[in-house]
Amino acid sequence: MQKLLKVLTIFCVSLFCIYILESACFRLVDVYANWRLHLAWGEPSRPKNNSFLDKLPLDHFAPLPTNFTQTKHLGYWVGDENKYSTKIMSFTRPLRDIYEDYILNTFEPLSNFEIRDYEDIQGAVLPNLKKLASIEDVKQRNARRVGDGLEFARGVFIKIIVDDGSYSYRTEFAELEASFGFLLEKGFACIVLPVSSGEDLLNKINNFKEKESLLAQNLFAWAEGLAANFLMESCRMKPDLWKAIMVTDPEELCPPPIGPKIPWVYFVIDEDQRLKEEGLDLLYEWIKLARINENLYASRLSGLVRIGLNFQVEKSIPSYLVTYVIYITKIFEEMQNAMPRFEVLTQFDGQREFQEKEHNKLLVTHVEVTQNSGFDLTRIEDSITKLEENKEIQAITASPNFDCDIIREYRAIRENDKQLSLVSNRDLILKLGLGFEEMGQEILDKIRNKDPLFYLYYQSLRAIEESPLN
Repeated sequence: MQKLLKVLTIFCVSLFCIYILESACFRLVDVYANWRLHLAWGEPSRPKNNSFLDKLPLDHFAPLPTNFTQTKHLGYWVGDENKYSTKIMSFTRPLRDIYEDYILNTFEPLSNFEIRDYEDIQGAVLPNLKKLASIEDVKQRNARRVGDGLEFARGVFIKIIVDDGSYSYRTEFAELEASFGFLLEKGFACIVLPVSSGEDLLNKINNFKEKESLLAQNLFAWAEGLAANFLMESCRMKPDLWKAIMVTDPEELCPPPIGPKIPWVYFVIDEDQRLKEEGLDLLYEWIKLARINENLYASRLSGLVRIGLNFQVEKSIPSYLVTYVIYITKIFEEMQNAMPRFEVLTQFDGQREFQEKEHNKLLVTHVEVTQNSGFDLTRIEDSITKLEENKEIQAITASPNFDCDIIREYRAIRENDKQLSLVSNRDLILKLGLGFEEMGQEILDKIRNKDPLFYLYYQSLRAIEESPLN
């Protein structure tokens, strides 16, 4: 009996120690906290509730307060939402500790970053991330040629402030420098943006996104007070403009956008507003609508409410908002299977390098080639291989290179043009091919069917022209 009691005691103590160790790792180790989240919910692109873990009292499985009958006094609902937000985002606590330590101990956090103006948007701090332009970037006119360095960001964090003539831009910016530094090192550009209305905000962001599409793919905004009202108004007018909005103590809550989908939202309200219950019915609508999503991650994290302090001594961005932006961006990337796979040039995180492997396959089959085309696939492949091995294309000879049906027809139509006789077939292929490409992919596909040889020549010469080694 004593032996059995001893074994049970050792077993219980061992379980307790394992529990303490696991809890400490979840609280202190960021990698482990992320691993446990994925274990509980699956991968963001293929989410699945862990049927075993959901029987345990883990924070990941806290029930959504909006799944229950709406209470008569919504102040109680806000209290439940506050507890839910604390539990469901508990996996961010290790990163929040890192952030708080960074805020306290980092000197001159923006010293290594470039600050640039973009028309209406001034003082944008860039994260020093660059990628090598792909053919797709060239087609979208984001780059002149393949291999050019392109600036990009994982997201843009925008602090909205009211432009009423009484604010100090330098003061606002200085108060957020440490927070910006942390976000910059995580790959986010940062902006302080003064606006006079929701419409003014919408115009400035639309213009920025249109002209800096690569930089402004993922936009996150945070605003307080009256500026928070402007942010909600812009969201009502164009919900798909933002990836997520964070609203702190708005002067007045407005109705959510009309439509099935809205950006992810994080509301922070003070205790006074909660007790008065003014506008909480509208807040309930925002959260309920934001959670309408089949994806497990989105349904649980896309709408959060937190009770904040009536005043904030520290003017840095609250840690729960910073970590929210970082983690949901990671979730977006994983949900879209769009983790960066291009070469990134940065001075942070040990000179990380992500290799982008682009395979531009030119599929020319025997079915596409008619018997009358005179097309010898083996001969052409050998010619293209030789072309790619040489940095320069050999000069035109008496026997024209790159001969094909379209070039012969073009020269026949303009046989009286003496200047054309001085132009090589190579240059004609590039010129005509670029013209066809500007007309659209449909035209280029028709050309490919009409003369596969011309299409293959054009693609190979284009690749050589755009090569970083050229």
